[in-house]
Amino acid sequence: MPDASLDPAPLSLTCAVCGEEVDDAGYLPATEEDGAYRPHPDAAVCGPCGFNEVGMLGCAPELDEVADAGPEDALLYVTRVDEGFEVVSAKG
Repeated sequence: MPDASLDPAPLSLTCAVCGEEVDDAGYLPATEEDGAYRPHPDAAVCGPCGFNEVGMLGCAPELDEVADAGPEDALLYVTRVDEGFEVVSAKG
């Protein structure tokens, strides 16, 4: 499992569902590569949309409901920090 770092770490994210900026936490599809996650910021989903629109069952939406999943893909739950976003948990 990667070290939970984002490479490159996005400084901002916009929700693909509602178009609002992700201010606090959200879901970010990524690909595991060379011990890190390569994020797909165009498919990010804010926390409210991820919980309400994508799926209320379980602790996170299913990956294939957010982005087209490949065998190396993971769905990251991220929170905003001063430097951008950090990974809280991963589902893949």
